[in-house]
Amino acid sequence: MSEVSEALEIFAGKNSLCKYVINETSLVMPDGASFDTIEGMLKGMKLVADSVRFWIGDLLVYSERNHGEMYSQLVDASDYSYQSLKDMMWVSGKLAPTVRRKELTWSHHREVAKLDVEKQRMYLQLAVRDNLSVAALHALINEAENPKEKSSMSKSVAYEAALKAILSDAKDSKLFNRKLFDERFEENEGIAPEQVTVTKMAIIAFDVLKAFKG
Repeated sequence: MSEVSEALEIFAGKNSLCKYVINETSLVMPDGASFDTIEGMLKGMKLVADSVRFWIGDLLVYSERNHGEMYSQLVDASDYSYQSLKDMMWVSGKLAPTVRRKELTWSHHREVAKLDVEKQRMYLQLAVRDNLSVAALHALINEAENPKEKSSMSKSVAYEAALKAILSDAKDSKLFNRKLFDERFEENEGIAPEQVTVTKMAIIAFDVLKAFKG
């Protein structure tokens, strides 16, 4: 019997670990149950709770494959949000049962769903081996799969910071000419060359930053 099958025995009255009454909103059980029994019930419930999103997703994928658009009736009848159900269905459709790892949560699997099968296996294995949280797995995948995007973003941030520094230093300089900066007049007679140079640096930095920000 699988772990899930054993967990489901919790909800079968004749095979339950102890006598209790369970319904949609409560669990009532008599005093006297051993700690091991309570621990076993809690582990079973946690396993079921963690697995439900896989089951729902698989069920919706199965329904669409066998009944076409009729599966949407199941979505409409559910108390889950439409987006939540679509996410469950998407993950189930992208990850074959043989790829999934019972040691990890559904959210771990959602992180790798967009990748090809070999990468799914690799990252899930790494998550199990290194006991990665969902956030850590997300960061690992983003770092490895989007290096150009990260590099481009880092460069743009660096360029913006450099331009801001130039603009700030130029404005703080004693050679900065506020009137030239504000009015941008072409004739620079009467203004020291050093002032013109520093002020034009500020103008260029200001204009590029303005264009950069759109």
